[in-house]
Amino acid sequence: MSETKLTERQQKILNLIKESPTITGKQMSETLSVSQRTIERDLSALQKLGVLKREGKDNDGKWVVIKADGTATKLLVK
Repeated sequence: MSETKLTERQQKILNLIKESPTITGKQMSETLSVSQRTIERDLSALQKLGVLKREGKDNDGKWVVIKADGTATKLLVK
């Protein structure tokens, strides 16, 4: 199985989500000093890579972070 290299910002996004499961895209963009659109692109890329999965509604859904061993951790993200 090939390993996908995440960018430094994508790794920071995952860490922010793990540290504060209710963090918003706006809060992530402010913390990382990038636009909300940049955060949205990174979240989309992480989903396509199979690192994140979205469950639920846009405003009140959950992120599921897929671990390296194939298991998942559900996190509530608004």
